[in-house]
Amino acid sequence: MQGWIVCAAVPTSGVRHRFHVLSAVKSFADKFDYRVIFLWGATRGVAFCRFEELLAPVPGVVVKNVLEEHLREIERVSRNRSRIRLGNHEFRIFRPHAKPAGNIFAWDLECGCALGMLGAPGWKQVVARPSASIRTRTEAFARAHALPRRIGIRVRVEEIDSKQRKPHRITRELDQVLRSITRIPWYAKVFVVTDSEYIQQMLASHFADCVFLPKSFDLTQPTGRYVHRQDRAAMFTFLEEVDCLCRCQKIINIGGFLNETSVSHKLIDEPYETAVLTQLGRV
Repeated sequence: MQGWIVCAAVPTSGVRHRFHVLSAVKSFADKFDYRVIFLWGATRGVAFCRFEELLAPVPGVVVKNVLEEHLREIERVSRNRSRIRLGNHEFRIFRPHAKPAGNIFAWDLECGCALGMLGAPGWKQVVARPSASIRTRTEAFARAHALPRRIGIRVRVEEIDSKQRKPHRITRELDQVLRSITRIPWYAKVFVVTDSEYIQQMLASHFADCVFLPKSFDLTQPTGRYVHRQDRAAMFTFLEEVDCLCRCQKIINIGGFLNETSVSHKLIDEPYETAVLTQLGRV
C-alpha cells in the first residue's frame, strides 16, 4: 500500500457534492493502491446528520464524522499550509499540478478532481447507498405504489440566482418546466420528487395517478413554499426520495439528483411525451 488519502468537502456541501469529491479521490486511490479516509462534516449542509444516519458504508472507504467547527479549521489549514496533522499522523496537502506522494490530504472538488484525473479520467461515480433503515421504508413504499412501473419525475429548483442550473425560484421558469412535463398524458402513472410545493401541486392536479412522499415545505419565498434544506427530517426524506426515484421505470431529470449516473439508462429527454408514450406502448 502506498499510503492514505484523507479527503473532505466544504461544510456547506450536500451529499451529491461530497460524493463527487469522494468518487474522484477513490479513482486515484484504486489505481495507485492508497486507502481512503473520508471526513464527513456533520454540518448545516446535511442538516447536521452523521454519515451512518443517512448512508450505508462505502466499500474501501473509512468514514469519520467531523463537527462543523473542526471542519472549518481543517479548511483554514488546508488553504494556508503545506501539511496538516490529523490525529497522530501528518499529511501532505495536495495541490493541483503537484506530484502526490506519501500520505495525502485533498480538500474539496478542485483537489479531488485533480487526483481523479491522475487516476482515471471519466472516473465512475461512487453510489451513495441509503442506510438500511431508509431502504426498508422505501422498499415498502415501492411495493405499495408499484414504482418499477411508474415514470419518475425529478424537479430540483435552484435557490441561488447566480447559478446557471434551471429552474430557479422564478415563476416564469417554474411554469416553463411544468409546460414541458404536462404534455405527458394525464393517465401516465408518475412518482414526483421536487423541493417546490407549487411544482408538486401542479403535477398532482395534472396526473390522475401521482404519488410522492409526504414532506413539509417550510421555507416561504415570493414564488411559493420550498423544502428547507437545513431541516433534519427533510434530509432523511431526500434520501428516501432518491432511492424511490432510482426504482422507477424511466426518469425525467430536471436539475439533477444524487446517484443519477447509476441510472443513466433510465433517463429520458424532451420531448417527454414522446418518450413516455413509447414506454407505454402507444406509439
